[in-house]
Amino acid sequence: DLAIHGKLVPQDSNDEPALNLLKRINPDFTPCDNGQYRNIPKNWCACKLVDICSFLSRGKSPKYSEDDKTYPVFAQKCNLKDGDVSLEQARFLDPSTINKWNEVYKLQTGDILVNSTGTGTVGRTRLFNTNCLGNYPFVVPDSHVSVVRVLKSICPQYIYAYISSDSIQQYMEKNLAGSTNQKELYIGVLENMQIFLPPLAEQQRIVARIEELFSTLDNIQKALEA
Repeated sequence: DLAIHGKLVPQDSNDEPALNLLKRINPDFTPCDNGQYRNIPKNWCACKLVDICSFLSRGKSPKYSEDDKTYPVFAQKCNLKDGDVSLEQARFLDPSTINKWNEVYKLQTGDILVNSTGTGTVGRTRLFNTNCLGNYPFVVPDSHVSVVRVLKSICPQYIYAYISSDSIQQYMEKNLAGSTNQKELYIGVLENMQIFLPPLAEQQRIVARIEELFSTLDNIQKALEA
């Protein structure tokens, strides 16, 4: 929460302003503007999540195979409660349906995966890395998982930290649809999510600082368990 409000690492006036970065991505970009946005650091810019994504979509409803174990499907349960991702409990695509899945649906390192249905798991956010594939050629998401793939000029680890923050998790919780037993996060809620975007160099400094702090916390936890 400190990170996404510019309070975790100091600002550097020599960093290229985030607005310049967004203008390169889209020359017609217009920053969001209201009183709250004016409280962010000088070189930051307020935008919507959709403004910085190359792919932002729910997955598809797959046809599963009970016999062929070649092509796994990423489901809600693959976003582990402890913060990791795993394909150990994945089901598998019917090989005859592979041509129905465009290349864009194959998950990539840096994809941010958000559980989009299910009481108790909706909103759970994890960062994907192809290291979890093992010998599988690729993995695709089912319709209960949304994929947030940011543009190359945006740091995915920063956006992952942003979406994982308490304030954004609360935003998603407040905007769920559906009944008590089947809450749903519509893709429009993600598209319109406000993002406070720092300069790219500061995004990278924030991520490095977060990793440093969590490493320290892990060491403390291990020491307590010894």
